Amino acid sequence: MKRFFLVIVLISSALWLPAQILVSFKNDSTCKTDTIIVPLRVQELRQCASFRIEFSFQDDIIRYDSLYFRNPALSGLTASLDGNNRLVIEWTSASAIPFGTGNIAKIQFTALQTGISLLSFDAVQTYFKDEQGNSLAYLYSDGSVKVHPRGIQYTLSQLMMGCSKEDKGRYGISILSGTPPYQIDWDDGFLMPGIDTVVLGVSPGQHKITIVDGNGCIYRDNYFVKVLKAPPIHFTSDPDTVYLQKPSVQFYSNIDSLLNVGIDVYNFQWNFGEPDSSRSVEKNPLHTFTSAWEFFQQQIKEYRVRLYAINNDNCDTAVVKFIPLQRPKVEVPNVFTPNADGINDVLIIKVDGKTETDQPSLLRYYERMELVVMNRWGRKLYESKDYRNDWDGGKLADGTYFYVLKCIGRFGEEVYKGSIAIMGSKN
Repeated sequence: MKRFFLVIVLISSALWLPAQILVSFKNDSTCKTDTIIVPLRVQELRQCASFRIEFSFQDDIIRYDSLYFRNPALSGLTASLDGNNRLVIEWTSASAIPFGTGNIAKIQFTALQTGISLLSFDAVQTYFKDEQGNSLAYLYSDGSVKVHPRGIQYTLSQLMMGCSKEDKGRYGISILSGTPPYQIDWDDGFLMPGIDTVVLGVSPGQHKITIVDGNGCIYRDNYFVKVLKAPPIHFTSDPDTVYLQKPSVQFYSNIDSLLNVGIDVYNFQWNFGEPDSSRSVEKNPLHTFTSAWEFFQQQIKEYRVRLYAINNDNCDTAVVKFIPLQRPKVEVPNVFTPNADGINDVLIIKVDGKTETDQPSLLRYYERMELVVMNRWGRKLYESKDYRNDWDGGKLADGTYFYVLKCIGRFGEEVYKGSIAIMGSKN
């Protein structure tokens, strides 16, 4: 209930001025444990150079926290508690300001208990004065804050799941008790026509829900949208590079491992990224990249290999790896020392800077390597049609020899020539 009071102040011996200033609170409401911002409003605040506004409230219902807002036109505005249930707001200035109408301040309270707290102005302690210290006439209007109880019970449940890449989650809320009507904000998806208790098309993961009951009490919660799992496939390759002259790569998937532990893989397919759209439905295919020479000529430096799989829930996934295409770099040493000390005892041909320890077989790079070693007059002293980094110089004496190395692959042969010195053989 609002109370209106007229305070008329005599400012001359024969003249009464009508009330001009109106200071007021409005009736408002909040919910237990919430905070509320209460505006302290004034109208026609003119010719005023100072004021003191005092009002009381029920401190067992609401608690004063702070001034949430001070009007910047009222520089130096202060607020202080007088006891536990009376607030004093004061302002003074050297000159009157044409304030007019607006909020003097906004006051923040916390709701402690269900009930109604009056915001009652103290007419004796409240005043407005002009520059000369004369009191100005004013009206005031009390207000109130009603604190509603918090009492809602509800359950959240997921009604439908989709796959991880889909926004097919469906959630519902069932409100068991509370104060209707309710407003529900799901923060995602879209509502069924005319029904706000079910949300459709929600993306996977955590979302927020906000419920406002018939008292205006706000309840915030989270809900998590689960998804149907897609097959967690992956694959490896050996080698990890497509070599130009031997472009065959063995691929290994984890599909058998998934099936062995009961994870559903209904169907799968490989795509090797070649112009002919070559594919495979083997779990561990050995694939020869027949376009390697064409790609090399076009300076295409990698293949996009993709493994796709789907399960009985129609959830699919794909794994993509980029496999580099490379022409190997062959290095033949110019010296080796077959002295049985375990160091550099055999002729080791490196490919891409790797020895037989790093890459045990030279056949990884070519279909075969043919090596011929000759003396300076061209006489053949050693020959291998499939060299495996195992020649120790035989019984040849220390000296300089000459070699011809043919690296033979799918698209022809590469020939390397040079000299090599044998040292420390003691022959």
